[in-house]
Amino acid sequence: MDKKKVVVVDDNTLLREGLCLMINADDGFEVVAEADDGLTAVDIILGLDPGPDLVLMDLSMPKMDGLSAIREIRRHLPDTKILTLTIHDSDRFVLECFDAGVSGYCLKDATQAELMNALQVVLSGKTYISPGIADTVMEGYLEGKKTLKTETAWDSLSQREREVLKLVAEGYTSKEIADFLCISPKTVERHRSNIMGKLDLHNVSELTSFAIDQGLVGL
Repeated sequence: MDKKKVVVVDDNTLLREGLCLMINADDGFEVVAEADDGLTAVDIILGLDPGPDLVLMDLSMPKMDGLSAIREIRRHLPDTKILTLTIHDSDRFVLECFDAGVSGYCLKDATQAELMNALQVVLSGKTYISPGIADTVMEGYLEGKKTLKTETAWDSLSQREREVLKLVAEGYTSKEIADFLCISPKTVERHRSNIMGKLDLHNVSELTSFAIDQGLVGL
C-alpha cells in the first residue's frame, strides 16, 4: 500500500518535529516536507511533484499566516486535503478556514489518537471538526447568529491587505514585504494606506495592536 504523503507546517520547532515523528510512525503515512511559516510552506508544497495528499497546517505563523497559505494551496492544488491544527477555537477562525477550503479543523489539545483519526477522516473525503467545538460551531452556523455574519472592519480588508498588515505588524520594511509577496514597494505602500483608511488607524503601533487582536501576530 502506498503511503499517504503529508506536509507538516508549524512554527513551533519542538511541536513540528514531534508531529513528524508521530505521523511517520504510522505505516500509512510519510512526512515528505515541513515548514515553519506559511510563505515557506506554499513554496515547498507547490514545488512538490506530485503534490502531497494532505497538509497539516497551523494558523498563527510568521510572514504568512495559515489561512492565507491555505487559500494559496487550494488555488493551485484543489485535490490536496488540508487539516488545520491550531489553538484557536473561536467560531470565526473555524468558519474562515472552512470557507478557505480546509477539510478538517483540529485543536492542539487533541490526543495522539484523535489527531491520527482526524488525518484518516480527512483523507477519506469526510469533514473533521474537533468534538469540543463541533456542536457550538455548527449550531451557530446553521442558526445564522454568527458574529462573522456581521460586517466588521476586518471583513473590509482584502486578502492581500491582510497579508500586508501581518507583515507590517511583524516589523518588516516595505522593501522586505515587497520581496516576500512579489510586488513592488510602491504597491505595498498603497496597500498600507488603504488598510489604515479602512481601519481608521494612524500608525504602525495601532496596526500592530489590531493585528494582535485579530490573531495575526503573537504577543
